[in-house]
Amino acid sequence: MEIVKVHFVQKLTLLGGNPNLALLFQRELVSKYYCVVQDYCHFYFIGIGILPVVICLAYNHIVYGTCELRDYPEGDPPHYWQFERTPVRQWWAKHFGVSDIEHHERNLAYYEKLAIQARWRQIEQRVKHLEGERWDYKAWSYQPVSTTWVDYSRWHALRIRDQYEQHGHYPQ
Repeated sequence: MEIVKVHFVQKLTLLGGNPNLALLFQRELVSKYYCVVQDYCHFYFIGIGILPVVICLAYNHIVYGTCELRDYPEGDPPHYWQFERTPVRQWWAKHFGVSDIEHHERNLAYYEKLAIQARWRQIEQRVKHLEGERWDYKAWSYQPVSTTWVDYSRWHALRIRDQYEQHGHYPQ
């Protein structure tokens, strides 16, 4: 399906019969859209992106300079974010970053959960294999356990362990 095209003669009659006006009209549209695209590019790349980052990096390099090794200060041990190279990176690690210890513990917990899930899948496959091998019927089949219920039961057990009875009133 094709959109209805305006014939060149119709354009000329719409613009008063002058072919130069048609060319001028097309040039104005092209230059208008070019200026709009150029303005957007300047705003997003220069105003928001590149220029502020370059100014921040230049300020950091002029004020703080290059990094240097120092001995540990007396007193408390340094925090994890004090081992970063530049003051800007130290500030970022202090306010938004995660310590190496916390990152390592998160990975350990994640891999432990994956190992438990893999073990459950292995047990479930073994049970299904034995069901088929021994011709067990559905009444004795294994019901798989979802990880959400195991996590919820662990949370509930810790909650019960750590809190007193809410309904009990004991004399003091």
